[in-house]
Amino acid sequence: MDQLPPLGKSIQDIVLPTFKIYDPLIRANAETIRSVNRETFKYGTHERQQLDVYTPPNPSVINGRKPILMFEYGGGLVQGARTLPMFDGLVHANVGAFFALKFGYTVVIADYRLMSHGAKFPSGGEDIALAVEWICKNPVGEKSDLFIMGNSAGGIHLSTFLLHADFAETRRKVTTGQDTRLRGVILLSVPFAFEIAHESRSEVLKNYFGDYEANAPLGLLKTAHKQHAPFDFVEGGVRVFVLNGELDPEDEILLPRDLFVKEWLEMGDNESRGALAVDWMTGHNHISPVTALSTGLAAEEAWGHQVAGFCDNIRKFAAP
Repeated sequence: MDQLPPLGKSIQDIVLPTFKIYDPLIRANAETIRSVNRETFKYGTHERQQLDVYTPPNPSVINGRKPILMFEYGGGLVQGARTLPMFDGLVHANVGAFFALKFGYTVVIADYRLMSHGAKFPSGGEDIALAVEWICKNPVGEKSDLFIMGNSAGGIHLSTFLLHADFAETRRKVTTGQDTRLRGVILLSVPFAFEIAHESRSEVLKNYFGDYEANAPLGLLKTAHKQHAPFDFVEGGVRVFVLNGELDPEDEILLPRDLFVKEWLEMGDNESRGALAVDWMTGHNHISPVTALSTGLAAEEAWGHQVAGFCDNIRKFAAP
């Protein structure tokens, strides 16, 4: 972690240097990462609509319910996979192994359509909705508490799923009843708006979003706020955790985050205000958190404990 500050904060400049720092740390724990049982399933008809399920050897049970954590990785809408070849498949398997082994979570890591596969807003939200529907139809056993974590571009898609009207029916399924119940979402270093995004992203953003002011997470929040507050998922008891790296860039990540949080809190009602939590990942940049898990280093993995603490505290309360 001490090697991260000199790299700077610009996302396009830190990706490969950050990967280089964490590569040997992850490989040193390859045996542990690969020890967790992993199965692959299709959740839709497109070749990209596949997901991996990591099954914990000792599932956690709280209030008679098991936890599921669905993780959506980042990649700028143009790259990413549920396992990355450059790490010999250890990333993002390290995320699955971390939460399965340390906290007893069933972890679902889903691919989604990229720009090269014809992705266009709101396709990211569609893919998440389909994966959630698959989870509902393929329960892990006992009644389940579902949490979804979206990192960077994955968080854009998670925001789309939460805030776009097209996915209201899937949200209803997982915010009512007592089977698979959505209890919390983690928005991990998400670019909530793009007015000051790096100029190299402009073509991708226009091609994916069309109107990226309206269709970015902040724009969706503003539209949804005008139409209805509290939101359906908030009424269903879902809690929202906005989590950022201390070294996330101000322009592309932190300033849009502040605007998103400000807009959220302007909803004013206690139900909405009480649903939102905001915190930092000490010492991490935009890329390092995901690669830090399953390294066995306490400071590196501390943010994973933040997430698990958020989720487990929710699980102690019965869903409304």
